[in-house]
Amino acid sequence: MENTAPSVLAAIDAAVLAPVVRQSLGRRSIEIDDWRVSQLGGGAGNPVSVGLYRFEGIGQDHAERVPWSVILKVIQSPANVGWENMGEGDDPTHWNYWKREVRLYPSGLLDDLPEGLTVPRCFGTAELPGNTAWLWLEDIRDAGSNDWTLERYALTARHLGRLNAHFLTARPLPAFDWLDRRRMQQWVDSMPNGKDFPWDHPRVLERYPQPEANPFRQMLLDSGRTLAALDRLPHTLSHGDTYPTNFKSRQDGGRELTVALDWALAGIEPLGDDLGQFVFGAQNNLADQPPEVVCETLFEGYIAGLRDCGWRGDATLARFGFAASAALRVGLFQVILLSEELKQAAPQAIEPGGRQNVPDCFEVVMAREACALLEKIE
Repeated sequence: MENTAPSVLAAIDAAVLAPVVRQSLGRRSIEIDDWRVSQLGGGAGNPVSVGLYRFEGIGQDHAERVPWSVILKVIQSPANVGWENMGEGDDPTHWNYWKREVRLYPSGLLDDLPEGLTVPRCFGTAELPGNTAWLWLEDIRDAGSNDWTLERYALTARHLGRLNAHFLTARPLPAFDWLDRRRMQQWVDSMPNGKDFPWDHPRVLERYPQPEANPFRQMLLDSGRTLAALDRLPHTLSHGDTYPTNFKSRQDGGRELTVALDWALAGIEPLGDDLGQFVFGAQNNLADQPPEVVCETLFEGYIAGLRDCGWRGDATLARFGFAASAALRVGLFQVILLSEELKQAAPQAIEPGGRQNVPDCFEVVMAREACALLEKIE
């Protein structure tokens, strides 16, 4: 991973940049002589991501000097850095299929989105030697402060609801084979399960202090029931990676739009799936707000978005999809992080019952609600 990005960047010269910059500005005659590059992210976490780079400079259009900036996203097969079963192969339905965005942006799937939601313009994609690829994208900068208010989060939740309803009421589900399907089933199949996980390890007990009364643990032990119920829900296009860092605010003629970035995990998923990770991130970012207030406010926004686009189904179904997907999405990620930590130390016995009076973590709260709702919808 350390060598891939420099080699890709070294191949970028004025001949490569000029058509990208001209397309981004809508100026056919602009010339570029000099530019600078800064890395914005990537190179950690998901092995598909090599890096995100901003190219910017001043162009010359006849007598006018024009500032410009574009984003280069460099991706790779996880096999390049020794990862297995992480989307490095040719299975386009794998949840982490590494070429998904290279297929998605030119497909037209994101050309007709509901009011309020938009995506960065794409100025070109290319598959490169060595199982790497790049995408040239519009440079999106948040129109306001990056410190969003609860109301701004609720607006994006409403826009996510519109996205999900749009593919339930106005557009047919896309049939592209490169869209992720059954992500939660893939995660459950490939990650530590509830039976084998060391729930009594002191480090684990810091997050799950009473394992015998942990509804998230019970959800993992009986994951087939939860997954079957999710499969029965209405399915729609899902962004797939809705942590708040993947959204920016944009002003357009007095309207406030949400720009959705990073569609690498886009797929066909149950109603409510897109809301869980977003609520989790909002609760983390809004530490001055009670978590339950954040949860309810964003869920109300999401339902309003579904109604905006004509979905008139039972809100209980959306609530179950949200709660169950949230518990599994966030919880399985926490379990895998804890599993990696525990590889450095052997499990230790501690007194039964664990620590007392520790607030329930996000996935426990969501799993408890999902279990209660499951009894109503089965």
